[in-house]
Amino acid sequence: MIAVAGLLFSCDYILKPKDKDSTAKTPQVVTGTDTDKDDKGCVISAGYRWSQLKEDCIRPIEEGYRLNSIEQVEGESTYKSAFVTFDEDKEKAELFLPNVRTSAILKKDKNGVYSDGKWVLSVNEKYSLHKNGALLFQGAAVQEGQVTGDDKAED
Repeated sequence: MIAVAGLLFSCDYILKPKDKDSTAKTPQVVTGTDTDKDDKGCVISAGYRWSQLKEDCIRPIEEGYRLNSIEQVEGESTYKSAFVTFDEDKEKAELFLPNVRTSAILKKDKNGVYSDGKWVLSVNEKYSLHKNGALLFQGAAVQEGQVTGDDKAED
C-alpha cells in the first residue's frame, strides 16, 4: 500500500510541468508602505506611533491604557480613545490622543498626579484625564494595574 502511494506521488511529481517561478519564495506581507510612515519610520496605518519615552515605534492600543472620551462613556459620541503609557519607574506618562500625531509627556508631581501644564492625568480608582480643568477622557476601574474598557458590568 505504501509503495503504491509512493508511485502515485512520484508519477504526479514527474509528470507535472515545471514552472520556473514555482520554486520562488512567497513574498512576505508588509503592513503599510513607505509613504505611510511618519518622520520616525512608524507605520501609521498599522497603528504604530513614535514613543518619546521608549524611543521606538509602539502600538498604543497594545501597550497603553485606554481612556475613553467622556462623550463616549455617556453614549453621546462615536468611538475615540486616548492611550497612556508609563516609563519604568512610573515618574512620567506618555499621552497618545486621537487625531494628534505627537504624544505629550506628563510628569508626576508629589501628589501622584501627572501633568504638563495643559493635560492632567489623575490615577485614583479610575484614570481621569483633564485638559485645562475639563474632564475629557476617563478609564474605568483600575484592576490589577490595568484599566478596563468601560464602567458597564458584563452580562
